Amino acid sequence: MPISATVARARVDRLIGRTFAAGAIALSIESGLNFYGQLKYLNQPFAWALTIVLWSTTIAFAYSFWFGKANYLFLRIHALYMVVMVLSWPFVLNSDVPQDGSFYPWIWWGIDTGWIAVALSFGWRFALVYYVSLIGLVQYMFSLPMGGSHSGITIVTDSFYTFLTNASISVIALMIREAANRSDQANSEAIRAEVQQAEAEAKAKERLRLDGLIHDSVLTALISATQAKNVEEAKASAELAGSALRKLSEVQRGDMTQAPVYCSELFDSIILAAERIDPKIKSKKNCRTSISVDAETVSALTEATIQAIHNSLMHAGPNASRELSLKSSKAGIKIVILDNGKGFRMSQVNRSRMGIKVSIIGRMEAVGGSAHVVSQPRQGTTVVLEWSKK
Repeated sequence: MPISATVARARVDRLIGRTFAAGAIALSIESGLNFYGQLKYLNQPFAWALTIVLWSTTIAFAYSFWFGKANYLFLRIHALYMVVMVLSWPFVLNSDVPQDGSFYPWIWWGIDTGWIAVALSFGWRFALVYYVSLIGLVQYMFSLPMGGSHSGITIVTDSFYTFLTNASISVIALMIREAANRSDQANSEAIRAEVQQAEAEAKAKERLRLDGLIHDSVLTALISATQAKNVEEAKASAELAGSALRKLSEVQRGDMTQAPVYCSELFDSIILAAERIDPKIKSKKNCRTSISVDAETVSALTEATIQAIHNSLMHAGPNASRELSLKSSKAGIKIVILDNGKGFRMSQVNRSRMGIKVSIIGRMEAVGGSAHVVSQPRQGTTVVLEWSKK
C-alpha cells in the first residue's frame, strides 16, 4: 500500500524556485546594463537576438515558479542556453576590446543564473560537469584578446570564486531539498502507520463481534439441547449445534485479516485515526445499515480519508478547521472531508503532488470507488469519497 507524500518537497521546490527567479530577474538587470555599455563592441542585431532569448528563458521559468506549475523544463533550457551564449561570443564581438585586464564580456553576468539553474534542474552530478566545463571555457576565453586578455592569476582567482560561490549555493539548495524528501518520507510513514492502525482496530472490533455471535450461537445450542423434551426439540437443537459447529469451522479455516468489516467498526476506526491526526476535527457518522466492506476497500477508504486530512493540515492554513462525515446505505459508503482553509485550483496541482492523485483519487478508483475534490482559492476544500457495494 504505497503512499507517496510530496508535500514538503513541493513546497521547498517552489520556494527555492521563486527565490532563484527573483534573483535571476535582478541579475538580468545587471547583465542588461553591462550589455548596453558594451554595445559599441558588438554585432548588434545578433547580440540583441541572443539577449532577448536569454531574457525570455529567464521570464519563462520565473513565471512558472511564481504563477504556474513550477516547470523545470524552462530551468533546463535556461541552463543549457548559457553554453550557447559563451560559444557565440566570438561571433557577437564586432571590434577590439580593451586588453588591460579590466574588460569582462557582458555574458559573464548573463550566465550567472545558469550555475544554480543546472543544479536545481539536472542534479549535482551533471552540475559538477557543467561547472567545470563552463568555467574552463569562459576563463580560457578571458585569457584571449576577445575576452580582455586577463592574467593567469586573475583567471585562477575568478575560477575559484565562481566555483566556490555557486557550488555553495547549489549544495545548500540541494541539502534543503533532501531535508524536504526526508520530511516527506517521515510523513508517508506516519500516514501508513495511521492507516494500518485504523485497519487493525476495525478488524479487531469485527472479530470481537464475530466472537460474540459464535459464542451466542454455541450457548444457544447448548441451552436448547439441555432443555429438549421431545424429538422435534432435539432435532432443532441438533440443527443449532450444526450451525454453531459450521461457524467455528469457518473461523478456524478462515484468515481473519481478510474478513469483511462492517461499516460501524470501519467508521469508528477512521474517526479515531482522524482524531489522532487532528484532535480538533469534528466527526459525525451515520451507520444504520449492516453493509460489510472487504479488506482491500477498508484499506482504500482509510488511506484516502487520512491522506485528505493530512493534506488539509499541510495546506489549508493554521486557522482552518476540518469536518469529517461518514455515511452508509445499503448501496455503499460516502465519506466527506471538508475544511474552511485557503483552498486551491486543481489545475495548478503539481504532477509530483501524489497525495491527491494517487493516495486519494487513484486509491479509490482501484477498488471501484471514486473521489472528487472541490476547491477554490479562499473557499476551502471538500473531498468526497464514494464506494458502492456490487
